[in-house]
Amino acid sequence: MLRFGQHLIKPSVVFLRTELCFALVNRRPVVPGHVLVCPLRPVERFRDLCPEEVADLFCTAQRVGNVVEKHFHGTSLTFSIQDGPEAGQTVKHVHVHVLPRRAGDFSRNDDVYEELQRHDKDDSPDKWRTEEEMAAEAEILKKYFQEN
Repeated sequence: MLRFGQHLIKPSVVFLRTELCFALVNRRPVVPGHVLVCPLRPVERFRDLCPEEVADLFCTAQRVGNVVEKHFHGTSLTFSIQDGPEAGQTVKHVHVHVLPRRAGDFSRNDDVYEELQRHDKDDSPDKWRTEEEMAAEAEILKKYFQEN
């Protein structure tokens, strides 16, 4: 199992692992295909990552973004890091939100950021996807990375 802040992550929801990072599906996505990319080392703030971790985090986020944009028929991507509590960070582990976007997915384009701020605040399990749903999505996404 991997650690994501205070959470233990089951291998079934992880679809990519690199030397220093991993990517997982989101239990409560803001848009279809909203996933997370995290360093393996549980670091709370971006400033505490070493240069190699920063490089791998962003190279991995780029690769993951290309895949989720294609698979979920997006036309753009939103990458977001909430670094610290005042920035909306709720899990004390650096992570990049990767969201495939398309025209009209929010009435105002910047509403995506408000939704990101809200989506973890009401974190009751009845709003989460099932482990089976998340594992199925991770299995599909894994295949994109096995081809490369």
